[in-house]
Amino acid sequence: MTDPYWTPERVDALVSARARILGPQVWAAATPDPRHLISFAGGLPDIPSLPAAELLRAAQAVLERDRKEALEYGGTFGPAPLREAIAERWTRLDGIPVTKDHVIIASGSAHAIGMVCETLLDPGDVVMVESPNFPGSMRTIRSFGAEQVAIPLDAEGMRTDILEAKLAELAAQGRRAKFIYCIPNHQNPAGCTMTLERRQHLLELARRYETFILEDDAYGELWFEEPPPPSLFALSGGEHGVKVASFSKTIATGLRMGWIQGPPALISRIAALRHDMGTSPFLGRVIAEMIRNGDLDRHIERLRGIYRRKLERVEAALARYCAPYISYTRPKGGFFLWLALRPGMSSRDVQVAANERGVIVGQGPQFFADGQATNHLRLAFSYVDMEEIDEGIQRLGEAMADVAARAGIK
Repeated sequence: MTDPYWTPERVDALVSARARILGPQVWAAATPDPRHLISFAGGLPDIPSLPAAELLRAAQAVLERDRKEALEYGGTFGPAPLREAIAERWTRLDGIPVTKDHVIIASGSAHAIGMVCETLLDPGDVVMVESPNFPGSMRTIRSFGAEQVAIPLDAEGMRTDILEAKLAELAAQGRRAKFIYCIPNHQNPAGCTMTLERRQHLLELARRYETFILEDDAYGELWFEEPPPPSLFALSGGEHGVKVASFSKTIATGLRMGWIQGPPALISRIAALRHDMGTSPFLGRVIAEMIRNGDLDRHIERLRGIYRRKLERVEAALARYCAPYISYTRPKGGFFLWLALRPGMSSRDVQVAANERGVIVGQGPQFFADGQATNHLRLAFSYVDMEEIDEGIQRLGEAMADVAARAGIK
């Protein structure tokens, strides 16, 4: 019997430099927990609200009308009907002209971010990123060998005063940021929404330092009382703001459909580098049908009410069971509450204590571009059953009380 060829050492020697940067750990892979858990961990849509009837109606219309085109290969830009429907919808919503030439379809916003990075990043490039931030995006940027510079947040979004200082430091070294990555609407994990003044300052800095903003807008339409300020794409006239967005949060994660919205010159270069045959023409046409028949707008309006009611129930339970141990800023939309723990309490200890009680919450340095974690917990209120919110928060409060007692906090 010969020695095995695919040893860990040989695999490490054979894989690409990008694979070696990331190492062998698989992103987002987890062993199912056999216990019944109350999960506040995942930023996932509410299960009862998934629009099965609307998807079925749209799929039937597509198969009756466009069966040949829907079931053939598509092009590298993605299904033209979906690109056109997105362009028409965002011309209406953003108030600036958008054409299909501004749009390329991706398999969700994570894939869209990867496509932008593959087109633009070389090892050693600098990317400015909000911190805390979504770990998946930071992992993608890091995989291309880019250096990430952490820019902190406050209740008004990215601290553009600190960004300005960091950009000036780079310029003094003869360098510039390739782009600035942010989640301006209902940020993941912090929940904050960038103010109009911050957006305008951010764009002024992008112009001054000859860079652009990669705007991740997965949650922007899920506002509760009033819509957020105009997108960075719109405020820049489609120049210094490039938007990535997704139907995962507004329709269903299983569709794996999103898009990039940017200047046609960049969209063409992204398409030129693409090596697959694009996203599903069938699913693209199904979503386009939901846009054109009004089902998507009606569904999103329903979702706003669902997530607002879930947030209200979570807040009521937090006031009842967790108030001595936390503070937070109420988000204006999205899926997340970012809970600051009392000084002396460890977020890691609270996470472990909650897990022992069958409640899952998010915490840790994976949210921070520089590893400088704070004692926060991310509470995703979108996925948990409405009926389990009180029980879950009560158990979380018990975990906090236990950790506080062990730390000598009264």
